[in-house]
Amino acid sequence: MKESRDEVMGNDVKSMLNAISGTYTILLIDKLFPMRKKTSDMEDIYSALAALAEMGRVMEAMQMIRGLFRIAGEEYPCLIASLEEQENMQEFFVMEFLEDFFEIIEEYRLGEKCEI
Repeated sequence: MKESRDEVMGNDVKSMLNAISGTYTILLIDKLFPMRKKTSDMEDIYSALAALAEMGRVMEAMQMIRGLFRIAGEEYPCLIASLEEQENMQEFFVMEFLEDFFEIIEEYRLGEKCEI
């Protein structure tokens, strides 16, 4: 089944989803964690999203991402909302979002070490 998904979703679509994820993940994390102090809260949210993705509960992960935008006081991006009808695109987006989120956590960790 994964092979058929890869065939359906070409590299242009994957690149677009990657760009959307990168742009909005950074915006969201900056709004949720403006002080960039401890990463433990970010890690908790990341772990919850990753657990949903691992269990194949992509729709719930998307709902959690939508809720995070609300908590941050940001409008839910229409580009992300448009993925709600495309299950294979949702799955790819969530995986990209998690990768971007993890990279941001790692950058914050490096910043914490430099401040010590």
